[in-house]
Amino acid sequence: MLRDVKLIRFTKIFFIWLLFLQTLELTAQNIPAQLIDYPDTIFKNAVIVTLDNHDLNADPGTIVEALAVKDNVIFALGTNQEILSLAGPETDVVDLQGKMVLPGIVESHTHPMGKTESIARQMFGLRSTPTGFDLRMDVAATPDETMAKVAQAMELLLANAEPGPDDWISISLVNVPEFGFSSSSDVATLMSARKMDDVRISKSDITEIVPDYPFMLTSGEQIFGKTGEGLTPESRAAEKQKNVWYHITVDAHGDPISTPLIEISE
Repeated sequence: MLRDVKLIRFTKIFFIWLLFLQTLELTAQNIPAQLIDYPDTIFKNAVIVTLDNHDLNADPGTIVEALAVKDNVIFALGTNQEILSLAGPETDVVDLQGKMVLPGIVESHTHPMGKTESIARQMFGLRSTPTGFDLRMDVAATPDETMAKVAQAMELLLANAEPGPDDWISISLVNVPEFGFSSSSDVATLMSARKMDDVRISKSDITEIVPDYPFMLTSGEQIFGKTGEGLTPESRAAEKQKNVWYHITVDAHGDPISTPLIEISE
């Protein structure tokens, strides 16, 4: 009799545990995975540009209000209400107050004046070649001396030409090893540096000299040497000479035409 009572009690306990485990399983199946593994951080009240349209166009893709992050990985995007509903007891909520969020864009080396420019011109129906005036001249020993040369060159150009409002003016500073500029990269350090305080030729310096025109001050390299040694007759004719202002126009096919305008005396 006692044995039968124990068996009945054991059977009841077993079925209760079985029912309990089944209930837990059913409950777990009905709970969203995000609530079981809730986010570390939620960013809300933002303009989140996802850039999820990877076609070559101007579409920024889906734009949402909030995102959730777990273990440094974005795993949910949506409205404030949708994303806040995923918050757990230890989720940090950051209010971005309408600020924009973009994906991390890692581009360590880019040539905006190369293929990117060509694609943009095709997309937006722009001229294949910008018109204007172009000069290649040696960099000077110091930034002040270099800018003095730029000022003299601009004075000579404006005395002999009238740039239009759409004309670009470009001066390329060629490296001079005797002055410590072994390559165009060395010259580029005059206009760019890791810290703005280290920039030796700034935008404001250039604006004082060229206030009214689109202007580029770049670094260039004398690849073939000052005498043009190593050039074929055809490439020598195509190679722009130093210390000469060229007027850049385009032909009927949109190809550039470089016409010597005036020579700068050193």
